[in-house]
Amino acid sequence: MSIFGSIVRGLGGAASSGAVNTRSSSGFPASGLISAFGSVPSASGLPISQATAMTVSAVYCAVTTIATDVARCAPQLYQLTDDGGRRLVRHTEHPVARLLRAPNRLQTWFEWARDITIALELRGNGYAAILRDSKGHPTELILINPDAVTVLEALDGSIFYNVNRLGLFQLSALQDFPVAIPAEDILHLRGPSFNMLVGASTIGLARDAIGLAIGQSQQQSRWVGNGAKPSGVLEANRRLDDAAAKRLKNDWETFQSGLQNVGRTAVLEEGVTFKAMSLTAVDLEFINQVNLTVQDVARFWRMPPRKLMQPDTSRGSTIIQEEQAYVNASVAPRLQQLEEKFDQMFDLESRGFMLDLNEDALLRADPLTRYNIGRTGILTGMISPNEWRRGERLPPVEGGDALLRPLNMAALGSDLTGTAPDAAGRPSAGENPAPGVPNVKITSDDVAPEG
Repeated sequence: MSIFGSIVRGLGGAASSGAVNTRSSSGFPASGLISAFGSVPSASGLPISQATAMTVSAVYCAVTTIATDVARCAPQLYQLTDDGGRRLVRHTEHPVARLLRAPNRLQTWFEWARDITIALELRGNGYAAILRDSKGHPTELILINPDAVTVLEALDGSIFYNVNRLGLFQLSALQDFPVAIPAEDILHLRGPSFNMLVGASTIGLARDAIGLAIGQSQQQSRWVGNGAKPSGVLEANRRLDDAAAKRLKNDWETFQSGLQNVGRTAVLEEGVTFKAMSLTAVDLEFINQVNLTVQDVARFWRMPPRKLMQPDTSRGSTIIQEEQAYVNASVAPRLQQLEEKFDQMFDLESRGFMLDLNEDALLRADPLTRYNIGRTGILTGMISPNEWRRGERLPPVEGGDALLRPLNMAALGSDLTGTAPDAAGRPSAGENPAPGVPNVKITSDDVAPEG
């Protein structure tokens, strides 16, 4: 029976002779154009899966770099205030705030955010089952491998997730869920999608580039295994029978192949000589081909070559500018997606809350730059001294919560207090303004006589 028929039958539907009974079927698998599970063949003939893709150093570096940087952005839940500000919510005050500290019984937030991002980068989909208490509050987010999930569409438009439990832990953690879990109990991060339901698998789209990289790596390894020498031929001055030719070939490969045999001296018999075959132009361009493959992989994950340990020929930008560009293009979209998904699944904004994944850790400058920025912010009245000190992990100081106002920021034509200076303008009805006190007037009777 096909996978499709098995799923439908397991959900209470019927499948016979390749036809599906739509009246009794509970759902139809939704596809993201590229296979969402298992492996896909590449033009090189090598199967591409999550495991094989991660053996390519460029893919591993791109995926883990993005996932690690997303996990480094500290999650903070805020409550919006009436004056337009926001208040940090402690983990004891809200169930989502507790998830941001410990998403489940095994993982920290860093581990959870890293792993779901890796799934999203490889398969274009990241899944987590939402466990709730008796009051409906979320208590845990259990990660699910995308290869174990099939998205199902019901006839009434409802969406379900058929989850194949992998391992005893998932069997135990998901024991209260049916085989097809409703959409409201699955946190689903989608990559670019062709049908709104399932993200297209990134390694499926990049299968030929990844397959080429795997093939090149295997070719390099075989060269080393064969003594890091180009292939050649053994020439004899007379015809050899099949048995002699086979024996000579096997003896030569056994004697010469492998790193342990490099540099050994061979003794050939009966006029047999070895003639090495010279490298072709394609062989000489092998390194350039490998570099082009790395750049091709980098494009699929929108990674600057420098982040993949690849020489970058770009000029005219500083490291700080390059890091800002990387965060804007590669990390910020993932952060926004995660923030919006939490808001959608836990109804945060309508209840006056917002999730913020703080990317300051990724853009932290050198000490001299940070101190100059803090000095400018404090002297211009943009931040208080204690606000800057908290960012530098320093204790607050007394009186440091007040904003400082520069002396030259008073209103034009006024003194330090912001009121009209002494003798400014013509007094009305013979009355003089009280210096330094706004909206208070004194009369001539209040002025002490001279002398």
